[in-house]
Amino acid sequence: MKRALFILGFALALCGAASAQAPKAPGIPAPARLPAGWTAAATPAPAATAPVPFGCDARAPNVCHFRIFYTRGDRIVILAAGMKEKNVPVVAGGDYCMTLNKSPAYKCTRKVINANYNS
Repeated sequence: MKRALFILGFALALCGAASAQAPKAPGIPAPARLPAGWTAAATPAPAATAPVPFGCDARAPNVCHFRIFYTRGDRIVILAAGMKEKNVPVVAGGDYCMTLNKSPAYKCTRKVINANYNS
């Protein structure tokens, strides 16, 4: 009997503590406070991407793997032999790597992306 009362009292205590807390607005973080006279640094806008053509000029059984580097991270595009893709969103002047039949390593010899055609 004592154990049942203890469990019931504990459950009521937990419910009472949870209802006494102030509700928070969902999805709205608390505002950050800076000391007086300080201002926040402006965040730079990411570079604009534009569609650039990529193509695989390899022979029939091969597959081209492109690793395209962005400001934050990278992306792998896979094209079969003779295939061309006209709308790959990249930053012209950025970097990419290309290897046949396997994914390029992160540390690779990078080429510069041009706006005309990349293979």
